Amino acid sequence: MKLLALIPLLATAAFASTDSSASPPSASAANPASSGPAAASAPPTEDPTPVGALWTASWNSTTLAPYTQSCASRSTYKGTIYKLAQLYPDLETFAPQLKVFYNKQLYPGSWDGIDKHGNDRELIKMDMTDLPWKVREWIKKESTQRHYSVHDDIVFFAPGAIYPILPLWVEGGDEVECSDVFDGLDAYSNEPADGKTIGKVSHKESGEGEVEFTVEALQVKLQAGGERSEL
Repeated sequence: MKLLALIPLLATAAFASTDSSASPPSASAANPASSGPAAASAPPTEDPTPVGALWTASWNSTTLAPYTQSCASRSTYKGTIYKLAQLYPDLETFAPQLKVFYNKQLYPGSWDGIDKHGNDRELIKMDMTDLPWKVREWIKKESTQRHYSVHDDIVFFAPGAIYPILPLWVEGGDEVECSDVFDGLDAYSNEPADGKTIGKVSHKESGEGEVEFTVEALQVKLQAGGERSEL
């Protein structure tokens, strides 16, 4: 699936108390001759953009104005959310497998794809049967995917992992022509364009450690004579 080429994966630092523990050796450590004032003043390397941030909606009412909207659908889910600081003891049973699964991967981000770094990074825990059928099938099909860690009937994922496959989280619309609009990812985009599927995720905490999130998707078509607006 061409989408996967755009999906960076989780990092070892996701399960470290600080990001520095997962940083590669510095040039001065590898080559003492490179140390000194010049080396010390070198700008730090920027973190890669989390995949959730790459796919978070980049549209608003203004940019949607030239488009008609159809096949709108939304689905709401509940899960338990943990910060990585809670890996022990709260998730002690799952921790070894989680560490192996996410080893050397880029963290996909929390809500809106934001990477809070270190122990503030988040993971959602859900029963596999509570995931929509399309997401479960995607996980089975994409055997090398590194966003959803499956433990028998339990699955863990960062909030940012929702965004790259957002249409699969919603059901098709009630209209016959909308029944299979959200079954695939080929038409999915994070910004409006003629015939594209766009969407967004919202969430609220519904209790201690509990989260409720809503995934919305819709199809847009450019109106006759309309011109695409820029942000």
